[in-house]
Amino acid sequence: MKKFASALAILALVAMPVAFACDKEKNAATTAGFGKGPIENVVLTGYLTDSNCGAANANAEGKDCAAKCIKGGAKVQLVADKKVYTIEKLDNVESHLGHEVKISGQLDTSSNVLRVTSIEKAAKA
Repeated sequence: MKKFASALAILALVAMPVAFACDKEKNAATTAGFGKGPIENVVLTGYLTDSNCGAANANAEGKDCAAKCIKGGAKVQLVADKKVYTIEKLDNVESHLGHEVKISGQLDTSSNVLRVTSIEKAAKA
């Protein structure tokens, strides 16, 4: 039984770096560059979040965690219409966290990267 537990522990330690490497490849693929695929002009309404927590932080309660993750190097993302879009670049991110935003921009549909041309607080319905 001890041999089985030891083997399982070693297997878990070996598999851990592989899991993290896959996550890095996924993030690199979604931010590989703007303009490599078809471009669409879009207007989207949703919440800004970070690439570490994604949709889990796409709300008012996730503001502080998203800000911390973004400061730590996570990508800025928009969750809108049950989809996640990676933001190419956005200045003054913290002022837009924690409330719904309306973003106009260009979407590279092959990489799901969004180039923001304007951002504003979404009007309440």
